[in-house]
Amino acid sequence: MTVTYANSLALLKAHLADYQPQLERAIAALHVLQTADPTAEAFSDALAELHVAATILEPYSQSMVEAINQYTEDLPDD
Repeated sequence: MTVTYANSLALLKAHLADYQPQLERAIAALHVLQTADPTAEAFSDALAELHVAATILEPYSQSMVEAINQYTEDLPDD
């Protein structure tokens, strides 16, 4: 059980490491969208960046849910 838990924790950390940079890109794009003039190039660039980030995050999100489920199933009993 401990080995399985350690493996599922390592897998969860790996998914988080992949997910976090994309999530940070999406959040940064959202900040630009909230502050930029909608007619500005920065707004269009941020919108495109958010679209790319969201497209990339979708499959990562599915993997994250699977990793979280596996991690919680493998948690050792107290």
